[in-house]
Amino acid sequence: MPGFELFDQKEIDAVVDVLKRKIVHRYSFQDVRDGIYKVAEFEDAVAEKMGSKKCLAVSSGSAALYVAMRACGIGPGDEIITSPFTFIASIEAILECGAVPVLAEIDESLNLDPESVEDLITEKTKAIMPVHMFGGAADMDRFAELCEEYGLYLFEDSCQAMGATYKGRYVGTFGKWGTYSLDPYKLLTVGEGGLIVTDDEELYDRMRYYHDHGHMHDMSIPRGAEGKACLGFNFRMDEIRGALGLAQLEKLDKAIGMLRENKKKILENVTIPEGVKLRDLPDRSGELATQLVFIFPDEDTAKAFQKAAGEAGAPCGILAGNTWHYARHWQTLREGSYYSRIRCPYDCPYADYVPAYRPVEWPKTHDILSRTAVYGLDIVMEDARLEKMAKGINEGFKAAFGR
Repeated sequence: MPGFELFDQKEIDAVVDVLKRKIVHRYSFQDVRDGIYKVAEFEDAVAEKMGSKKCLAVSSGSAALYVAMRACGIGPGDEIITSPFTFIASIEAILECGAVPVLAEIDESLNLDPESVEDLITEKTKAIMPVHMFGGAADMDRFAELCEEYGLYLFEDSCQAMGATYKGRYVGTFGKWGTYSLDPYKLLTVGEGGLIVTDDEELYDRMRYYHDHGHMHDMSIPRGAEGKACLGFNFRMDEIRGALGLAQLEKLDKAIGMLRENKKKILENVTIPEGVKLRDLPDRSGELATQLVFIFPDEDTAKAFQKAAGEAGAPCGILAGNTWHYARHWQTLREGSYYSRIRCPYDCPYADYVPAYRPVEWPKTHDILSRTAVYGLDIVMEDARLEKMAKGINEGFKAAFGR
């Protein structure tokens, strides 16, 4: 699915233009850059497309999560309820703020289950952060209701879902802020990069200051003469990536359309047996189609399908084994100083000592992931490849169900 599949002369020209002008810093050298700021152009274009008032470009999707949380004042002791099925950066960003990730369950959308969240809300809870996994939106209506009822922030980790919609509106635009990742695996990629969108202009200013050492960004004076608004750090995006992002943004809708067409062609040639389901998304029409997911009635059937489909030339993964996206595998986060900062959301005799992401928890999540097979889809897929995949999937179904 990577956006680099659509790299062509447009991206080459965009990068070369920056190099020819020799101005790669997004803020400095005002006197020789002729008023050209590619990162700022990219931010404005993203905000306009997503329907947000403001957009801030940063160095990665992980940085986007961290900067956005810090700008909201998330700090030690604060609790953020989120998903145990997400890229590990969602949890690392919370921990880097000194806050406490509280991991609920997922449902068969593969996103955070709203019904598992409410019982985990305490006086320390500051936000609920659904993650729009595999380009499919979570139930934003229900999460908005919960946040309004309990006076919580609604954060959106949309890093895997730039361009996905929920009831006609882009994900990332429902909460206090939303984040997008632009890493090498995303539909819009600049190599490494991230975006934060928000309608809160005061929050945007805090993020803008924080992501650049507290600089106030007065472009009428030399950068070294600027005042310092706050302490911060360096999470800036450079002009090369800003230019690349502009070129890629023009192709985002095309990439989404091609992915959806690929998924459609596969499903048109696949006979899904009774008992197998696609993701239970609250708005299926808005998903990106970056993955094709089959949810089986039980783990054994899923494994039988995986084996047979692989032998027939259509290998797939079982999500319970995904070490970077499923919390039960995160041994590194059980070690060191983080260990005592994770709250266990379940009744257990070791609640004061065992992290919330320990592998004995999330029975519903583990059940779902253990019986879920996933195929990653590319933007550019020849018909022969799609036909081979569909044939292999059908062979897998026949073997799994004894037909």
